[in-house]
Amino acid sequence: MAAAIATVFCDFDGTITTEDTFDAVAAAVAPEVWGPLKAQLFNFEINLRQSMELLAAALAPSDLEQMVSHMAQFEPRPGFLPFLAELENAGLPFVLVSAGLVPLVNKLMAPHRHRFKHLVAAEVSFNSLDGLQFHSEFFSSDELVAKAAVIARYGQGSSVVIGDSITDLGMAQVADLVFARAPLCHWLEQRQIAHHRWEDFDDVSAVLKAEGLLPLGEAAMPG
Repeated sequence: MAAAIATVFCDFDGTITTEDTFDAVAAAVAPEVWGPLKAQLFNFEINLRQSMELLAAALAPSDLEQMVSHMAQFEPRPGFLPFLAELENAGLPFVLVSAGLVPLVNKLMAPHRHRFKHLVAAEVSFNSLDGLQFHSEFFSSDELVAKAAVIARYGQGSSVVIGDSITDLGMAQVADLVFARAPLCHWLEQRQIAHHRWEDFDDVSAVLKAEGLLPLGEAAMPG
C-alpha cells in the first residue's frame, strides 16, 4: 500500500466537539479543584502534566464516573463526520489525539472509532494506595500526552494539525499545516507560527483541497 501523502492529527475537546467537553465535565464534577487549576494552566503557571496529575489526585472513581456520564450530552461538531468521510475516501489517515481521558473520548467517539487510524488520550487507572492516576506512553516533562511525540510516531507524509487550545500548542509547532481556533491562534500569532483560522470543517476541507491534499469535488473540477 502506498504511503499516505498526509496524516491528519485532530484534537478532541473544542475541536471535534463544539465546546471544551473536558473543561465542562471537570467543572461540573469538581469546580473547586478544576477552576484554580485551569486558571494556573492558562497563565502558564503550571504545565499540562501537572494540571492533570493534580486533578487526578483530587478525584475519586465516582467523580470519574460522573464525568463520563456528563459526556452523554455532547455530540460531534456539525460537519465532522462528513469531513472524516472525505479523509477516508482520499486515503488520508486520521489520528484523534486528545490531552483528555480515554473514557471521556470513548463515550462520544466509540461508534466512530473504527474510522480512526489511532486514538490517543490519557489512560486511567486506580488503586487503593494512590487513588486515580492518569498516564500515557506519550508523556513528557511538560505534557501528560505530548502531541508532538504522537506526530513523530504516527505521521505519514505531511502533518496536518487541527486544534483550538493550549493542549495543541506543542503539535502546532512541529506540524506542516496548522488549523487553529481561539485561543490557540492567539498563542500561535505570538510565536509567529503560520496557521489557518477555521470555523468549521468545511474551512479545513477547502484548504486541504487548495493544497492538493484532498481531491476537488466533481462540481469544482475544471471543465
